[in-house]
Amino acid sequence: MFRNLLAKYNRFPREGERPDRVSILLPFLIIAAGMGVLAWRSYQLSVRIQRGASTLAIQYASYAGEISARRADAAIHTEFGRASDEWQQVERSTTPDFDMLRQWINHYGWVVSAIYIPDADPGGAIYVSEVEGKDHRPHALTREFYTASGTVRYTYDPKRLLARVEGAIRQQPLIRTPANALQSPQATITVISTPRKTGLVSAKEGFAFVAPLDAPLSAYAIRAVVPMSYIGAGLENQRVISLVLAFVALALMGLGGVLTMRGLNREAETMNLRGALIANVSHELRTPLSMIRLGAETLRRGSAKLTHDERVQIEEQILREVLHLSHLVENVLDVARMQHRHAKALALTPVYPRDLVVSLVSTYDSWIRSKGFVVTLQIDDTVGEQLWDREAVSRAVLNLIDNAIKYSSEEKSIMVVLRQTAENVVIEVNDHGLGIEAKDVARIFDPYYRAEFSDTQTRRGAGLGLTLVQQIVTAHGGRVEVDSQLGIGSTFRLLFPRGKGVEASAAPTLVRIPEAF
Repeated sequence: MFRNLLAKYNRFPREGERPDRVSILLPFLIIAAGMGVLAWRSYQLSVRIQRGASTLAIQYASYAGEISARRADAAIHTEFGRASDEWQQVERSTTPDFDMLRQWINHYGWVVSAIYIPDADPGGAIYVSEVEGKDHRPHALTREFYTASGTVRYTYDPKRLLARVEGAIRQQPLIRTPANALQSPQATITVISTPRKTGLVSAKEGFAFVAPLDAPLSAYAIRAVVPMSYIGAGLENQRVISLVLAFVALALMGLGGVLTMRGLNREAETMNLRGALIANVSHELRTPLSMIRLGAETLRRGSAKLTHDERVQIEEQILREVLHLSHLVENVLDVARMQHRHAKALALTPVYPRDLVVSLVSTYDSWIRSKGFVVTLQIDDTVGEQLWDREAVSRAVLNLIDNAIKYSSEEKSIMVVLRQTAENVVIEVNDHGLGIEAKDVARIFDPYYRAEFSDTQTRRGAGLGLTLVQQIVTAHGGRVEVDSQLGIGSTFRLLFPRGKGVEASAAPTLVRIPEAF
């Protein structure tokens, strides 16, 4: 087992290797397919569960309706029998009179009026109407029963009678709950009159079943409704929950796939840019090395034949190429540190900005002139001493000059301005080159980003020079500003916070450059 795991691990791409898109996307596709199958299966199961729950709800509604109707019928007939039995007990104990009949009516509130007709003397009948204060019920029904000595015929209000037996109607049928648990009704039981339709009927609130009562209350019915919450309504519906969860899962999978594709595309772009960087650096290093080698061989083989001016010219050429080579090597080292996310320590020492700018331009003047450019200086001599990393700031300014040369047009002039404001020391590099479009200005400081031109691929570079510039200026607590017009030129402005005066003997201070990305 351990060997199998080791073999699988050895098949993973190592650091620096480009992972295969198919090998990365294939698990996403497999998982997405599995999620789709699970979502479809979950939806089918939720449909079956809902159908089963709906069937149970319908069956329970019909069962509750029928049972409640039969209980109501039984309770009504029981009430009829109780009234008859009570009157017969009164009749057996004494001779019925008006007061006894009135008490009997008052005891059964659903009786509206009654008449007692004795068999021995029909003319001596007793009639009592409902007592004063009770509401008149227009839909009264008539019923009679026979006793040992006569006949009792009475009218009654069916609504009062149904209200009398309401306890039996409201009782839920066959609900088993633990002894210490609260019993919650599963169906809503109501009494309705003159139902239009009996049996299973449609209802907005749930599953409804109407069961008619037996005679004499056949004009009334029991309506049992099982609410939709019994099977889940709205967001609690099983199908809705299943679909929502399935869509959320698939959306997350899709988002993961999109993010993976974006990451792969960015990695592929980074790999291409790194390849271009290696090719550009190789080309750039080959040129100064060839020139240095040619100059050294010329000095060695023909030193006796060379004039003083020719020797000085070759030495200057070698020195110029060495400076260019040093600049390239420093940029390559900075790029390597950026790629490995290593911060570089700045050695902050007292620096006169004027001396820094003049020394930088004079040092690289020969190399700049070899490119056909002329650098003009505009320096404010009142700029005081600052606490900078001389080498880092020089490299930042040199990168801006190099960019100005790289993206030049026919007018090969560059101006370097040194001035100060109330808050900042400003170094500007102004060129008359191709300029930068507004949509690219916000991204030119991103690593590996290069503004699009018709000949971008033929121009050396990998889009890291301006990133290094921004890192250096940010480490000094400053910022970089850009003003550019397409086809006219660009001005890069380095703003360093002004120092409050430093002594020349101050010891160097180490500051780490923050990681830009």
